[in-house]
Amino acid sequence: MDPLSELFKKYGSDKGGAHLSYGSDTCHNYGVAYHEIFKDYRQHVKYVFEIGIAHGCSLRAWRDYFSNAEIVGIDINERCLFQDERIQCYQAHQGNALDLHRVLHEVGYGPFDLIVDDGSHEPADQIFSARKLLRFLMPDGFYVIEDIEPDCRPELIGEPVIDDCQTFEWRAVPTGHGIGRAHCQCGCDQGEQLVVFQRRFRPSALSAWP
Repeated sequence: MDPLSELFKKYGSDKGGAHLSYGSDTCHNYGVAYHEIFKDYRQHVKYVFEIGIAHGCSLRAWRDYFSNAEIVGIDINERCLFQDERIQCYQAHQGNALDLHRVLHEVGYGPFDLIVDDGSHEPADQIFSARKLLRFLMPDGFYVIEDIEPDCRPELIGEPVIDDCQTFEWRAVPTGHGIGRAHCQCGCDQGEQLVVFQRRFRPSALSAWP
C-alpha cells in the first residue's frame, strides 16, 4: 500500500486504504492516484485546502503526508470544526461565494498547491466551487473533485467549469472499483473517477496522473 493510502487507513478516511467499518461502507482508491502525482515533491507542498471535513480524517492524513504544509478545511456543519497542528477549520457553504471569500480572507495565505472538493457531492456545488476557487490555485497546483455523479460522465462536471475558466484544462482520472459503495452509481458497473484541473500553460503536468 502506498504511504498516503496507509495514512487514510490510519485515520479512517474513506479516500483509500482498503478498509471498511461495516459491509455497506465506502472505501475509494483515491490515495493511489494522489500519491502518484505528489510522491516526488510532497515536501514542497505548502498549502492544501479541502472542502468537507466530517471527522477530520483526511485533513490529518494530508497533514502527515505533506509534512511542510498548512491544511485548511471547510464544512457547512459547525460540529465538524476543530483546530490541530497545522490544521485550521472554518464553517462555510461551498455554494456560497461570500462564505468562500470570507474563509480565504481569514486564512491569510495561499495560493494553494492542492484544492480538494469532498463536500456536498452535488454537481451544482462542485461546479460552483471550482469556478470560484480555481483562481486561488498555484500555477502548478491541482484542483480535484471527488465523488462525482455519475462517474461515467465526468464531462458533466469538467466541461461547465472549463467554459467559465478557460485558462484551465481538465482530465478524468480513473481510480477503479473501490470497496462497498465506492463504484459508479448509475448501474453501468464502471469504476470511479476523479475530475482534475490544472492551468493550461502546464500541458505536461496532467500526463503524470495514472
